[in-house]
Amino acid sequence: MRSRRTTAGAALSAAIGLVLLAAGCSGTASGGKPADNTQGSGTGGPAVLSLATPMGGSEEFDAFLQNVRTLSHGSTKISVQFDAHHKEGPDFEEQLLNDVQSGRVDLAALGSRAFDIRRAPALGALTAPLLISSFDAEEKVLGAPVAERMIREVDGGGLTGVGLLPGSVRRPFGAGTPLLGPQDYKGRSIGIQESKVADSTVRALGAKPEWFGAGSSVAGFDGFEQQIGSVNGSRYDAAGMIGTANVVLWPRPIVLVANTKAIERLGEDQRKLLQDAARRAVHGAGADLREEEHRDLESLCARGQTFAAASPAQLTALRKAVQPVYDHLARDRRTKEYLDTVTALVRDVPAEPPLSCKD
Repeated sequence: MRSRRTTAGAALSAAIGLVLLAAGCSGTASGGKPADNTQGSGTGGPAVLSLATPMGGSEEFDAFLQNVRTLSHGSTKISVQFDAHHKEGPDFEEQLLNDVQSGRVDLAALGSRAFDIRRAPALGALTAPLLISSFDAEEKVLGAPVAERMIREVDGGGLTGVGLLPGSVRRPFGAGTPLLGPQDYKGRSIGIQESKVADSTVRALGAKPEWFGAGSSVAGFDGFEQQIGSVNGSRYDAAGMIGTANVVLWPRPIVLVANTKAIERLGEDQRKLLQDAARRAVHGAGADLREEEHRDLESLCARGQTFAAASPAQLTALRKAVQPVYDHLARDRRTKEYLDTVTALVRDVPAEPPLSCKD
């Protein structure tokens, strides 16, 4: 397996370098006057781009950063700001997109779900419920030609798509009773991150969706959807909810998006380099993401997290219950085309193995 991560020492060195760049070269992702972050472009010096993310680390786009360093031979540098708009409300990703659009930051790495409400609804095909049910399936889709078409959905309004990267998969957790079949969702409040597809799915299952910000408390919900890494990092297991071992609701693909003016200030070769760096980061992502999830799962199991598995009948019932979400998505011609393509790509890819705290 080709690892997308660096060794601990190399990762630390890279992190220190990025922090120094962020302190001296980038604009802000939380307000203030927009800065010309692409300094050096056209002057013979390196182009320095600022990138903000609501995530607390760069594990899921480390390969992209490494590829930029390698392919550019130092002529393009990226400074990273973590936790952008973290805990600033349910619309934290929309706030970050506004930062990119206004030029306060050059690039962002965030979930594709942020686009499905109004900016690029066709990207909802990537998070259709129970469709992409494994890391391998996500890698296959984002490594296919359809991903090159889908990233162009982001273009417009001051934004330019750079690439789509595989991200963590999201699973349901229930309070008291695990969320196994549709009957377990009826009348319950389910915490979700801001997404039209997630909202529609929860409603189709008879529950009430409650949007909440990254890292915010889940204690007031009857259940929530989240990746294992966030459950571990945010200590959501303290709420005592039971995870569903064999249901992946949807993945959280990462969109790399740029401010259009900032990326246009780069030379054509540098723009293509960023896109190539993103494409190359897709290969090998599935295995690495699974390994990351396994490490987080070990931590959760050590703290007493429990899981329950849905029966074949419950899985079938879930698929039937969410069909209205597909019917709605398919009303848009482009979204339907993407759905059909993604469905064909993942048809023979096995679902992610059930999670378990047993050796």
